[in-house]
Amino acid sequence: MGIVIVDQDRRVNWGKEIAIIIIILVFIAVGYIIPYFMAQKEIQQIQDMKEKVEKYVKDSKYFESQLPTIENNIKKIKVISNELNTLRLVLNESVLQRFILVEIPHILPPEAWMTNLNVNFDAKTASFGVNIVGSRDRVLQNSAQLLDNINNSIIFKNPKVTGISLQEKEGEVVSNFNVEVNFDYSVDLLENYYKNLK
Repeated sequence: MGIVIVDQDRRVNWGKEIAIIIIILVFIAVGYIIPYFMAQKEIQQIQDMKEKVEKYVKDSKYFESQLPTIENNIKKIKVISNELNTLRLVLNESVLQRFILVEIPHILPPEAWMTNLNVNFDAKTASFGVNIVGSRDRVLQNSAQLLDNINNSIIFKNPKVTGISLQEKEGEVVSNFNVEVNFDYSVDLLENYYKNLK
């Protein structure tokens, strides 16, 4: 009995092996290459943030070095502001003094004259002495007219009369009294005064 040997086809199926290699490479790419690029992106973002922080630190050091100059300028501005406020108060008082002196002759009746004047700008008050000479009726009439004039004044408000004295000399009555009035810085005296004169 003889043995018959048949040759078999032993050709390798390379297509299947190549597919397996490609799949392995894809897994490697997914597992290593993609995370690598993602990590590189994160590193770049960190680097950018670092550069920004360094710039902020540099800027802050510059402003820190300028801080004494800034504080000095603020002090100078405060001094100038205080000087301007003082000047404003002085000018305001000067204007008020002028208008008080101008207004008093307008409120005094013909037979009356002022004997003294005191102005307290802190209390916003002025006081002055008044003499009125004439017949008893004229003295009373002029006294009432003076109070009406003060009540109608654009500058003076709330008149208060104190120290009233009546004396008769050679057929005439001499009246002496003091008047205290208020005035207000908040009123625009210039504008209101000139409106009142028109």
